[in-house]
Parts: sequence; structure tokens; C-alpha cells
Amino acid sequence: MRSPSSWLAGRGPASPGPDLAGGSTFPGAAIDLIDVSQEFDTGRDLRVAVRHADLHVEPGEFVSIVGPSGCGKSTLLNIVAGFQEPTDGLALVDGDVVDGPGVDRGMVFQQHRLFPWMSVRENVEFGPLMAGRSKRERRAIGDEALELVGLSDVADRAPYELSGGMQQRAAIARALASHPRALLMDEPFSALDALTRERLQDELLAIWRRTGVTILFVTHSVDEAVYLSTRVVVMRAHPGEILLEQETPWRREDDPTHRRSDPRFGALREQLTETLKTTAYDV
Repeated sequence: MRSPSSWLAGRGPASPGPDLAGGSTFPGAAIDLIDVSQEFDTGRDLRVAVRHADLHVEPGEFVSIVGPSGCGKSTLLNIVAGFQEPTDGLALVDGDVVDGPGVDRGMVFQQHRLFPWMSVRENVEFGPLMAGRSKRERRAIGDEALELVGLSDVADRAPYELSGGMQQRAAIARALASHPRALLMDEPFSALDALTRERLQDELLAIWRRTGVTILFVTHSVDEAVYLSTRVVVMRAHPGEILLEQETPWRREDDPTHRRSDPRFGALREQLTETLKTTAYDV
């Protein structure tokens, strides 16, 4: 296995950035997976969920991982988040080995997981509260995060009073309030209707363009991956392996308004869909 020093040679860490409360951009983190494998003991045998995965994500990139069910997409995300330790290999954030969860990585799940007994604002300010920030600091950080996702006018409502799309926006605000350098998103829009999903995709792109945070995004949708990402990683299943990495034509500074009508969007979507069909599993 390659050492972290050789893998990261020539890649300096991202420069530290200002606080979210100051309204400035986030410093995106570099993410590296080095020869990562993950096995699970089913009680009858060992199941190989991921085998020999290598991946580098540049600071400020938006990278999506697509693939069939059981290919290890969420496993890789959980390893980067520090929720799981790989059986073999290393996960690094800015050259530091991941040995558990940290505030430098914000996680957004398929279900919003907001605390139902707290207001939206209290949910968003929970991370800063646990970090020991003062009430004034928490309010400033919460206001900025809520403004980023367009929920300032519902800050004092309970989560159950919000629509599904608004609940997911609140979950994104809660993740951003800890000022992460990487935002890890596990199929965050899959439970939403099509129109709400497209609206939140556009809002996520706006947040990414404004903040500079690195985003690692897991989805089953090829359309979603191609629309959102600067790069798409395709995985195959049983065992989970990275099949290919494909750059998209999009960059942070681009206006995404006409992406779906761009001929390159359709061509890339078709190419990746055909690639996924070779895995012989349903997408």
C-alpha cells in the first residue's frame, strides 16, 4: 500500500478560512482514499463491501459517486465521515488520517434526522452549542447558515411544520453551521418529489458556489450526478470497486441554468448509463 506521504506529494493543505459567521467562503478540504477495502462479517462468511478503492478529491471539488445498490457508495462515505474504520487502507482529510467523526466533515443523510423537540434554529445551532460557542456566536452562525439555505423566515418553527424539502434544507444548514471543510451527502434528495429535488439541486449548487466547501455526494441517479458534479465516480458491485472516474464540463464559476439542455449533459448521461449497465445490476 502506498504511504500517505507518497500519495500526497506536492499537494499542500488548503489554507485556513474565516468563520462562517463572517459570511466568507469555506476552505474546501482535500479527501483521499488510499487502497481502501471494507469487509463485514455476516455471521456465515465475510462480505467484501469495498475492494482496493483509490480516490482523490481536490479542495472545493463537487464529486458524486454513482452505482447499483450494494456497490459500497455509502460505505466509502461512512469511512470518510469516520463512522467506519476500513478493514485495510487509509482515509485522509488534508493529509490527516481519519480516526473518527470530526467537525471538519459535515454529514447529510437521506432522512433529515432533525431533533423534533427543537426548533429549526436550535437544530442548526446545536453543533456550535456542543463546541462551546457563546449564545451570540451561535446566533450569528445560525443566522448565516439559515440564510444560506433560505430558511431565515421559518427559524422558530418545529421541524414537523416544514415540508420535506425544507427539512432537508434545515439538515444542510445544521451541517454547514459547524463550518465543515467537506460536506458528505448520502442520497439527500432521493425521498423528495421530482420538482422539489430539482429545486434543492439548484440550491445546493448555489451553496457550493458561494462557500467553496468540498462536496462528496452519493446518489443512485445518473442525471443528478451529471447535473451537480465536476466529476462522477462510477462503482460496480459485488465486490464494490471503482470502475471509472469521469470529469464533467462544469466548473464552480459556471451558471448551471442551462446544464440540462446542454448537449454535453445528455451525452455524458448516456455514456455513464451505458457504463453502469455493464455491471449487470439494476441502477
